[in-house]
Amino acid sequence: MGITRDRGRYYFVLRVPKRFEGVVVGKDGKPVSQVRKALFTDSRNEALAKAKQVEAATMAQWEALVAGDEISAHRHYMNARKIAETRGFTYRPMDEIATGDLHDLVRRILATQKGATLVPSEIASAIMGTVPESSPTLTEIFEEYRGLTSVDRREKSEAQAKRWESLRCFAVDTFNRVLIEAGRCEKDPPLSSITRADVLAYRSWWAARVEAGEVTPGAANKHIGILSTIVGEWAKLTGVRIENPFRNLRLTRGKENRKPAFSPEWIKTHLLAPGALDALNDEARDVFLMMINTGLRPSEITDAPRSDFEVDAPIPFFRVAPNGRELKVAHTARDVPLLGVSLAAAKRIAARGGIARYAHKSNSWSAAVTKHLRVHELQETPQHTPYSLRHSVEDALQRSGADDRIRADILGHKYARPRYGDGGALVGRREALEKIAYPAPAAAPAPSE
Repeated sequence: MGITRDRGRYYFVLRVPKRFEGVVVGKDGKPVSQVRKALFTDSRNEALAKAKQVEAATMAQWEALVAGDEISAHRHYMNARKIAETRGFTYRPMDEIATGDLHDLVRRILATQKGATLVPSEIASAIMGTVPESSPTLTEIFEEYRGLTSVDRREKSEAQAKRWESLRCFAVDTFNRVLIEAGRCEKDPPLSSITRADVLAYRSWWAARVEAGEVTPGAANKHIGILSTIVGEWAKLTGVRIENPFRNLRLTRGKENRKPAFSPEWIKTHLLAPGALDALNDEARDVFLMMINTGLRPSEITDAPRSDFEVDAPIPFFRVAPNGRELKVAHTARDVPLLGVSLAAAKRIAARGGIARYAHKSNSWSAAVTKHLRVHELQETPQHTPYSLRHSVEDALQRSGADDRIRADILGHKYARPRYGDGGALVGRREALEKIAYPAPAAAPAPSE
């Protein structure tokens, strides 16, 4: 989009996108590659403001022109709404217009005329409400929801944004696949045709997986909740009044155990045993060792820049900060003292210039370390994962008598009671961790001459 000045007046200029080639024609009826429209102003600022409105109206009109097979009935309807809005009208069905306010009806009829000629049919249809309302599919709803909520993801890193999208695409695709495989539909169904029986069939599919031990109720509910959020937020943002079919669909969670913690004895005799982690690459091993005395989340380490490894400070610490990504919640931002085996690992990472191989790839790190623990029989039970180290630190702090505030500050948990003062900050946190920290292995003695 652009504007150009000709003899003191501004004009809107737009190159015709490829998908509309051959569809957009000039006054002679021949296809054009560019359009130009008068903005009726000699003010550049006013021209720029008008150009945005003209572009929106023009694109909506072109989308309507190719409605047929190239875009869905729902998009055709939504484009008609946009065209009506750019012409100063709220889109209303024709029967509602005909039985409504006479003044509004006359205004609409007059708006379909341009001098002695009629406006293009797609504009007239939008103004007079002759485009039938069509319900979007769940896939289309997600596409619109993604665009409408893009500002909410402005603080996510590229990796976080990809995870956000892939999780929601999976939830939508799974629902459609379950219904198609069950013979309830042949293709993605419009939202208006999704029945309670359909969503209960989807719920039953997840329930069967829970009963088979393939997933937890929490995981199933997460995917069901994603669909409920997508539909609910989309309806709220677009002003569409519709009953959300995914509400009140969650499974009973029952008792779900968290990942078990590694016992202190197992950490000492297995995880920190000489050679236990040698088969891991240096970076994967050092991230794992950093977790042992800190309880840091893997992503908090892998997503951090070199500057967050304050290994030479009077009290060495690791800084958990946004750094171009979105923290899980605000209270996870914190400074965690580094001691013993974790300090030694942090120094090695810092000396290498920071995280490189697993930067913003905590899932890849987790897969590599989980495989190593399994292959080398370093899992205390089959349920133990690298994340179990976080629970080990949490349990050790509790056993040592560390108060709730200190534990929350170290682990980045929400602290329910009002905060007064700094809770001891680094000094208090270091004192608490000193009671539970595993020391770095002693350096081998220098060979005698």
